[in-house]
Amino acid sequence: MRPGPTTGSGVFGIRSAQSGDIGTAVAALGSAFAHDPLMLYLFAGAPTDVRAGAMDFFSILFAARIALNMPAYVLHQAGEVRGAVMGYDTSRPAWPSAITARWNQFESRIPGFTARLAAYDRICTAHEPGEAHYYLGVIGVDPTLQGQGGGRAMLDAFCARSSADPASRGVYLDTANPASLQFYYNNGFELRGEGRLNGATIWCVYKRT
Repeated sequence: MRPGPTTGSGVFGIRSAQSGDIGTAVAALGSAFAHDPLMLYLFAGAPTDVRAGAMDFFSILFAARIALNMPAYVLHQAGEVRGAVMGYDTSRPAWPSAITARWNQFESRIPGFTARLAAYDRICTAHEPGEAHYYLGVIGVDPTLQGQGGGRAMLDAFCARSSADPASRGVYLDTANPASLQFYYNNGFELRGEGRLNGATIWCVYKRT
């Protein structure tokens, strides 16, 4: 895939994620989501802290996406991974058994996590498009690079894969961050619905590709 935008610090590149990228990608996502309202909700009962819980969460999701050859890309600059995006294509295949076992252990360590995740899923499912689509689960850039075009480059890469897939009609995602919501509006997404989780609002948006 061709490089992303040029910034004052150099050129961003986007490439498919590999297993060896998980550690650095998850570190970037952990920083990007350290104060995200959804992460604060999901990991309120984390035994360590919210950032650590979120990073474990992202690590498992990333491993599953890569193992299943689902859409997963990293943003890199000067050879260093600085962001990541991942999700599903129109299929929702079962996870490999080893990753499922890891997930079950993860869930059991965080009091109330399963119920909170189910409440979040109910909101997202309620506003899901009725047509076949890609689901963008996570996208984030290291905070030191936010606003420089890396997020847009990753979003474009994900949407381009949906656009190239004749089975897909668009990209669906959700966010609990008002600034991110405006970013998606600026990139052609439209609101399908919203819901509340304690103090967090979840906005569900969709873009036809």
